Formats: sequence, structure tokens, C-alpha cells
Amino acid sequence: MQFREKRRRRPSINITSLIDVLFLLLTFFLVTTTFITQSALKVELPAMRNADRVQQEKRFILNVSKDGAMVFNGETMLTDQLRTALGNAARDVDASGGLILRADQGLPYGDVMGILDLIKGSGVKKFVIATDEVQ
Repeated sequence: MQFREKRRRRPSINITSLIDVLFLLLTFFLVTTTFITQSALKVELPAMRNADRVQQEKRFILNVSKDGAMVFNGETMLTDQLRTALGNAARDVDASGGLILRADQGLPYGDVMGILDLIKGSGVKKFVIATDEVQ
């Protein structure tokens, strides 16, 4: 008597539903993640315990790196170009809540004061200096 050996079926996993779940999770995290725009300059802000939070309609941000490179609203500028740009945008800057100055903590104090003088001299009346919050 001959016995016929049953062929075993290899188990298989249907991954179509797993891929759907993966895409749903990916979409969820992309939608719920907050994106913060940062400058191309690496700026290490000084820390403060008693800092105020600033809310603005439209942000005008001036980043100054440790070596003195300045970026105003995404455009690298020299001192004269910055003076002209701030002079042209002074009314809009004040109407939106002011200018945020993000100066690197390694920037010499005299250079920071020179930049503050440039900001005031260009006609901007409202500005704040950004810091990191100490935990």
C-alpha cells in the first residue's frame, strides 16, 4: 500500500494590510509634527530663567553667528545691506510685533551693541533679543 505524502503548504503572510497601516502612521506623524524654520546659520543662544515669550503675526528674524555673519529673513547680508533692508521694512516690522534678534552667545558684546545700534538707527522701534529657556 502506497501512502501519498501530503504536500505542506508554506505559510504566507499577507503584508498588504501592514503596509496600509504603516502609511497611515507615517501620514499621521507628518501631519501632527510641528515644523520650526531655522536659519542656515548655527546660532547658540544664551540661556535665561526669566525670559518672556513673544508671539508675532509675521516674523522678522535677524540671525547673527559667532563670526558676525548676518541673515535677515533668510537672506545673508552685509552691514550696509542690512541697514537698507531694515530701513525699508521698519514700518512692517513694528506693525507685526517687532524684530527678533538671535545673536550667538559667542559674539562679542561690542558687536551685539553695534547691531542693536544699527537696528535702532534704521527706524525699528520694537525688537527683542532671543534666548533659550533654562529648564
